[in-house]
Amino acid sequence: MKNQGKQSITRREMLTRLTALGFTVPAATALIAANGRRASAADPIRISFANVFEKGELFVQLGNGIENAAKLMGYEFRRYNNEFDSEKTLANARLMVQDRPDIILEYNGVEGIGQALRRIFDDAGIPFIAINVPIPGGHWFNLVNKEIGTDTANVVVPIANANGWTGNDTTAIIIQASAAGVEVNDCVRYFYVTAAETMEGMTKVKPDEITATTTTIGDTGIQVDGAGALEESYTAVKNALQTLPADRHILLYSVNDDSTLGGWRAITEAGRQDNTIVAGLGGSVAALGELRNNPQWVAEGSVFATHWGQYLIAMATAVLNGVEPPPLTKCPQLILTPDNVDKYYDAEGKVQLLPPLVPENEYLRDTGVLQQFNNVEGLIG
Repeated sequence: MKNQGKQSITRREMLTRLTALGFTVPAATALIAANGRRASAADPIRISFANVFEKGELFVQLGNGIENAAKLMGYEFRRYNNEFDSEKTLANARLMVQDRPDIILEYNGVEGIGQALRRIFDDAGIPFIAINVPIPGGHWFNLVNKEIGTDTANVVVPIANANGWTGNDTTAIIIQASAAGVEVNDCVRYFYVTAAETMEGMTKVKPDEITATTTTIGDTGIQVDGAGALEESYTAVKNALQTLPADRHILLYSVNDDSTLGGWRAITEAGRQDNTIVAGLGGSVAALGELRNNPQWVAEGSVFATHWGQYLIAMATAVLNGVEPPPLTKCPQLILTPDNVDKYYDAEGKVQLLPPLVPENEYLRDTGVLQQFNNVEGLIG
């Protein structure tokens, strides 16, 4: 005779039952964790991930890194492409919740749909982590854009000053991605503000004076919208160059490497590379090649995007184990120069060392996930 005892229920079924009883998703998740429901071979953690875009080196590498980290930990993984489009993003969100994963990793590139995404996830009772662009009610993983923009300007401007450049003969071209919202564009905003404070003759403004609709900043700044993509950034900078005298010096900076590479292509096609100093953001293989071999590419704000996966999987594990993360879990980030790049990246552009955890990220250590990769300074066994 078959055993008629109670059958165990899965973590997903338990979460559904608890939210139906009125528990919030975080409270239900914590309760499940407290009762010892962890991943097992019979009930592995299931993660769904929607990438902002699946074109361009930076985004593909990021997505591959998350997928590889999940699979290394034995988690089930599904991947979606939001295509930088609001309708596609919402459609993917609905598809993901139908699959009933344990947690969702959402990389949304359109700021205005955050509340709609929240409703979809909350109605389904599924916890979620917002990547880069914050979503109300979700946990948040991101670089600190204002810090990296400020730090990059503090590398770029002294080099320009040493060349004798001033605001009288120099224009900063910053390439925003307006649809991504204020926080993402803080990097270019604070880059310009810091540059203006440290270079003589540049028009000084406050950060909130540079908005999504700003196109010029006095006589020393031009902002174009490259949508965070290579081709759009190429076209935008190509058009902007037509308004600048040929002998004008240029400081070029953007929201990510794909965008910067597009802008740099426009600069080189116009024959203006010798009069330009450029800095990247992202640490992509192509940008690291420029940093090592292009004397005009003087800094690269690396956020180690190819390795975000191990941090996100550690973060997801912590959430499912009942941990409440800080308001922002910071990605690893620092400014690379030709002098320090070899410490962190090998000659092929592959990460060989990650910076130590910042204090607020110490909770990730306790999951044991990062130790599996043996590449974070301070966690190498």
